[in-house]
Amino acid sequence: LCAFEQDLLVSFAGLGKEMRVALDWTDPDLLRELLRLRLVATLPPADQTIIFDQLWPKLCVSHFNGEETSTFVIERSLMRPRNMIKIFSHAKGFASNLSHPKISEKDLEKGVLAYSQDLLVELDHELTDVFPVARDLLYHFIDTEPVQSGESLTKLIADAGIEIHEVARVIDFLLYYGIFGVRVNSGEAFYIFNVNYDLKVLQIRAARGGESLRYVMNQAFRPALGIRVSDT
Repeated sequence: LCAFEQDLLVSFAGLGKEMRVALDWTDPDLLRELLRLRLVATLPPADQTIIFDQLWPKLCVSHFNGEETSTFVIERSLMRPRNMIKIFSHAKGFASNLSHPKISEKDLEKGVLAYSQDLLVELDHELTDVFPVARDLLYHFIDTEPVQSGESLTKLIADAGIEIHEVARVIDFLLYYGIFGVRVNSGEAFYIFNVNYDLKVLQIRAARGGESLRYVMNQAFRPALGIRVSDT
């Protein structure tokens, strides 16, 4: 390794400390810049101006299953800076433990699974705080389809023991925390971070969707729930 790459690997150690950020963002390029700044912080001043597109290939393979890897990470972060850093830290940990020169596809896959499992536990606790009767609800999505109609999602929630008059509130929670997005007429799925965290936008889209309405599970939760079907 060259001196720059050795310094870069040393900087990995600083990523073990979780970054407490209360913000949820909407611009992927801002998240890339945050990660870049985090990574170069311990490098010599002369190396701290390196741009993301030059830095990332030194740290990680370029693509995972045909998707550019920084985009792959960001799309599973729920647009939250600390989540993006968690994914990278998990993947980096696997790469370091196996003495890989940079994060491989397998390291990234393992890192996303570990992050997904953390996220599932975290959100299940938050849901339980809001709806105590909904304890372990998210685990009822294990091995289900990633895309649900309004009817099938309602049934799944009700079958988990939620009273029917509470189902709408639970769906609002699932939307607000980015667990599910809304898709209408086979268009793209809109998640809470796509609409500037305005839940009402998703509620209105869903109300207008009729039979074409579909709730699409965020990719971040699928590994922990054993859901491998691609978003179609």
